Amino acid sequence: MKIGFAGRWSPLDKKSWSGTYYFSYNEIKKYGEVEIFHFPYPKWLSTYLINVYKKPQNLLRRNVAVEFLKDYARHYSHKLEKELLRRKVDILFVASAPQLFAYADIDIPVIFLTDGTFYQIQGYYDTWKNFAPFSIRQGIEVDKRAFLKATHIMAASDWAKESAIRDYSVASENISVVPFGANLDYIPAAGQLDFQASQQCRLLFFGVEWTRKGGDIALEAYWRLKQGGVNAKLLIVGCVPPAPIDDPDVTVIPYLDKNNPTDFERINDILLNTDFMLLPTRAECAGIVFCEASSYGIPSVTTDTGGVSTYIKNEVNGFTLPLQAGPREYADCIKKIISNPQLLIDLKHSTRAYYDETLSWEAWGESFYKIAQACLKQAAV
Repeated sequence: MKIGFAGRWSPLDKKSWSGTYYFSYNEIKKYGEVEIFHFPYPKWLSTYLINVYKKPQNLLRRNVAVEFLKDYARHYSHKLEKELLRRKVDILFVASAPQLFAYADIDIPVIFLTDGTFYQIQGYYDTWKNFAPFSIRQGIEVDKRAFLKATHIMAASDWAKESAIRDYSVASENISVVPFGANLDYIPAAGQLDFQASQQCRLLFFGVEWTRKGGDIALEAYWRLKQGGVNAKLLIVGCVPPAPIDDPDVTVIPYLDKNNPTDFERINDILLNTDFMLLPTRAECAGIVFCEASSYGIPSVTTDTGGVSTYIKNEVNGFTLPLQAGPREYADCIKKIISNPQLLIDLKHSTRAYYDETLSWEAWGESFYKIAQACLKQAAV
């Protein structure tokens, strides 16, 4: 099987889409020869789209999703179509880039990876709000064309699948829910992990966006735990809270780079010494961090929003609380578990088991292979 990998970024770059391109590419390589289809963003196109579409809307204080404009999509669809004629592959995998094939004439099966529809994401994230009406219309048109053109869709969550079926009329048999894996170069074997209950409640808040990830809720939940007599510690990694925190049991590490060996060793040490991932996120399409926590047997206490409930199953690898839940509910959930050592031990074991079965890149790769084989078989009929 010769596989084409098409994306907006290079899968050889570990930072592409927070590592998801890199790790999915390495899984796909296990099942065949892979050709990479990645095209640079020409300056003339950038200048044209900004001047014609974005600058006028800036004056009106409206946003424009440039990469979801029809002119942008037609340019890249044409590039991909021409390149596929030159470099033949049996099947094409497109990673979260509907623009690359929405307007392309492709005569081979296409597997499309997505973590959400434009329809549901615009207005969901703060950075994806206040779009000009024409930008919303074009974004939905480009996205929907790609969803309906794909032979099969690998949706990263049930949330994404439901929108594709409801909002784009995608046939349910043409879409599968396949969660992402942990974007970590090293994952310890289950036997290397200590699943015993500690004498402390070691909490980890891991995210680059304090507000969107629910930092204020996490911090207040931690304080409530301490006030309730729990020996708690909170480690904040990836961002800096908006106000200084005067508490010796709260540690802030502004930034760690997983691709830096020294930083990765520190991340590994942190994950080996964490009891709970506390992440009351306000908006989340999927959440690679939940896969990473689960790989270390760390249950997550988070929010039932977006695609999170595909990654965190209640009483299996953590708990999802309603979006309206506040610090009290998060503290109560954690205190109930930490006060029962055996419950916590059992939860750590089931967390790692759920990772092995569902949230690993190996599991994702096996699903990809089955889907690819089915698509090729269908195309041969």
